[in-house]
Amino acid sequence: MEHLSKEEIDELRELLLGVRENLLARAGAFVQESAGYATDSGDRQDAGALEAGRAAIARLAAHDRHRLREVEAALRRLADGTYGVCEETEDPIPVGRLRLEPTARYTVEAQEDLEAEEAAARQGDDGEAGAY
Repeated sequence: MEHLSKEEIDELRELLLGVRENLLARAGAFVQESAGYATDSGDRQDAGALEAGRAAIARLAAHDRHRLREVEAALRRLADGTYGVCEETEDPIPVGRLRLEPTARYTVEAQEDLEAEEAAARQGDDGEAGAY
């Protein structure tokens, strides 16, 4: 974190806290919205629409829970002094990247390398599956 000034750290902390606050507010809205769905819809079309709405809320809520875990982890890294340091290379993550993605755990280069490795592994898995 030595590459970040106190002002930048404070700015990024406020950004993370704002994201966390928004996610928690959305979680409350999801609960209220899903509670408003009637259990007896009347006909099949209404029941299908209600179920689609519930599924959409569930997907959004799952995404937000994952995002909230990322924000909480970034706040922990801020507290322990490891924030803004690439977990793969230990290089500093540029403040511009952190402003755009305050939960970033990798430099752009390291992220690209990891994604390429994952893609290659998936491709290899697909090739192996076809060999049997």
